[in-house]
Amino acid sequence: MKLLPIFLFVLYAMQLTAQQSDVLQVAEKIRLYVDPATNDDDPEKRMAYGLNVTTPWSDGGSIFINLPEHLEYMPGTKGIARHHDQRKNVWKVSADGASASYTVESLSVPGVFFGVKAQTGRDRVYFEMTIINRSAVFLQSIRPMLCFQYHGLKGFPAALTNNFAHTFIVVDGKLTALNELPVKTPSAIARMAQTKDCKDEHNWWAEEMGGMIETRMDRALTALTSLADDRKVILSWTPGKNLLSNSFIPCIHADPCMGDLANGGSRTVKGELIFTRDALSHIIGELSEPGETSVKIH
Repeated sequence: MKLLPIFLFVLYAMQLTAQQSDVLQVAEKIRLYVDPATNDDDPEKRMAYGLNVTTPWSDGGSIFINLPEHLEYMPGTKGIARHHDQRKNVWKVSADGASASYTVESLSVPGVFFGVKAQTGRDRVYFEMTIINRSAVFLQSIRPMLCFQYHGLKGFPAALTNNFAHTFIVVDGKLTALNELPVKTPSAIARMAQTKDCKDEHNWWAEEMGGMIETRMDRALTALTSLADDRKVILSWTPGKNLLSNSFIPCIHADPCMGDLANGGSRTVKGELIFTRDALSHIIGELSEPGETSVKIH
């Protein structure tokens, strides 16, 4: 009989631990949401395709994503979509914040449809972006700019600080910080690099400001490290086109390569946003190869 109180105490402790574990899991869950402020009448503040992503870290802040910031085609950098398009924020987010999606028709090129699906995982968000051309326009060298702004992350570089020392790409199989790669104008606020495999370049903006990295990177993968601990954010899109890192915003890109699209054609690209404390080399080794997918998004 003396063992009964001990048994009950142990059982109570196990239940309490389980409850605490459940609370911890909820606190560490990645969540997607739309900030009402993105529906601003001011075109400079309006973010029609803006989505927020909370980190799985306690008090870690969030990342704001323009998906897309710009979606263009050549020649002449013609717009399919701009972040300031005159429409309300398009994202439809599930009640639990675990998934979000939208599909809309371009306001500037009728007959062109584009959309994105986002699905959270334990330590990451999976993305699929699709563009469908039902117009008479030949979309040449489609140029997506998918902007991941990290000013809302706590413990990461602020704007116009040592951003490039904490931003890495993979060059010849080696993780390399952007500040270690030469550019024409070291004071340029942005850096851009092209992948080896994508033929669509159009990197004139970085070239004009002197921030173009001539060295080709292996794939569209960008890693951002925190200032004082082991937290990292990794962004990857496949098939990949380029890196863009702007210290003024501040933001990172690992934009996909979409090529040309004739009438009746469609194209889908896939991305991952990863939050981790593991070694960068370990996580990058686990990422799916171009053309593969780590999860099916419904």
